[in-house]
Amino acid sequence: MNNPQSPEILGYAEPSAEELAARKKRNFAIAACLFGFVTLVFFTMLYKLGVFA
Repeated sequence: MNNPQSPEILGYAEPSAEELAARKKRNFAIAACLFGFVTLVFFTMLYKLGVFA
């Protein structure tokens, strides 16, 4: 029986440096898009509340 706390996982392959770099870029792009969307919603809310009028 395999120990679930074991650090060795069958079939696990260590990501290469290129894969880690691609993951980092992808995570940054997702974070930037999420930040942009939240900013858009925030300013739309302020506009609808009449702050800019």
